[in-house]
Amino acid sequence: MRPRSPSRSIRRTLANSLATLALVGGAAALAPADAVAAGKLQPDLAVDLMMTNVLNPAEGETFYAEIDIRNYGNGPSDPVTLTVSVPSGLQTTTPAPDAGWTCARASTTSYTCSYPELAAGGRAFRLHVPFVVAGAAPGSAVPVTTSITPQRREANTGNNTGSVTVAISGTCVIRGTVWHDLDRDGQREEGEPAVAGGPDGVLNVSLWIRQGQAIGGGSTTVNPDGTWSITARTELLYQVRLEVSSAYGRTVADSGDDATDSDMVTSYQFEPTVLVGSAEFHAAHGGEYVVDAGLIPQS
Repeated sequence: MRPRSPSRSIRRTLANSLATLALVGGAAALAPADAVAAGKLQPDLAVDLMMTNVLNPAEGETFYAEIDIRNYGNGPSDPVTLTVSVPSGLQTTTPAPDAGWTCARASTTSYTCSYPELAAGGRAFRLHVPFVVAGAAPGSAVPVTTSITPQRREANTGNNTGSVTVAISGTCVIRGTVWHDLDRDGQREEGEPAVAGGPDGVLNVSLWIRQGQAIGGGSTTVNPDGTWSITARTELLYQVRLEVSSAYGRTVADSGDDATDSDMVTSYQFEPTVLVGSAEFHAAHGGEYVVDAGLIPQS
């Protein structure tokens, strides 16, 4: 066998070495580009917050959806474009001027709104868009949805949509009886007299709500037979409160039969009048809620 030519072997080794250097050099050349791609400046527009200015609007009433948009990315966005939409039962109306935003009715159930570009970390002025309750069923929860249409590729598109529901108010009846619990057992029994309205009895019955954005409440006086009734808005939490003469206090609550017991569980004040309250309860459309109060002489 004839020995391999040294010149051919050298040429082959040199060729292999050059090829290896080319691959290594190519990888080195691509590395900066990969690093730039990994650190590319991109916007990340997000529906940061959605709420309504009223928790429980009723038929024919106007409420506002309030929306915060923010750019969580590391690069600026193009001008922001979004759609705010609702299902049937709510309708758009003429939008009012809103700082930085331009909105137009896209249909009876949606708006298209635009805002100038947002810098990285920037937040838009809060957007307010009005809707009118027009045929939504009382007691239903109707969604309001915001969808951003990105103008540039984003680092994350999962936060381009947000939603909030608004409860449509109806009506309910809240009523009760106030009586003098002679034997202090917390049960209204035959022969125990009513406590009527007036400065020597019950001064006022009111519906208290702690939800600041809710519409509701109401008050009334007590009839000579100790009964009272209020027709109230719904889809919120109520507490019945009685203001009575300081000659009285509340009897024991929730003792025995619920149909004849006292529902006043809390005392808030004792002078110059007495203020007592029931537990909170959720009022739903079409409901009837009985909240009674047993009173005893102050010792």
